[in-house]
Amino acid sequence: MKATLIAFLVAMIFGINPIFEKLSLKDASPLSVITIRFIFTSLCLVCLVLATGRFAQVVSVDGRTLFWILLSGLIGGLIGLFLYFTALQMADTSKIVAIVATFPMFTAIYAYLFLGEAPGPMRITGIAFIVVGSILIEWNLLAK
Repeated sequence: MKATLIAFLVAMIFGINPIFEKLSLKDASPLSVITIRFIFTSLCLVCLVLATGRFAQVVSVDGRTLFWILLSGLIGGLIGLFLYFTALQMADTSKIVAIVATFPMFTAIYAYLFLGEAPGPMRITGIAFIVVGSILIEWNLLAK
């Protein structure tokens, strides 16, 4: 139950964050916003790691793990965020976030292709709901 409440809190935070992101893009470029965001977040993380005494954990990450972390940062943290902020600057927040929120569908496909995670009936049903939900949201936004 505790994990569910935390997950719900995360959903609320992730729900409000695009509003702040859209507002930040009013007078700044996607690259400027991402750069300032990463600098601020990095400083906060360094302070947190030092305050909790976990610096040794950070520097002891092995090379293979470091590769996956850096690849994830490049693809999701840099390329993905830049494209997301660019799209957010160009269109309605609710439209862009709804489309971006289809990522679990892609995760399920990639998990099958790269990790061998076989999709069961529930996962396939969930993917179908994601597709149908995205179409309904997009269709509703086009009907405006």
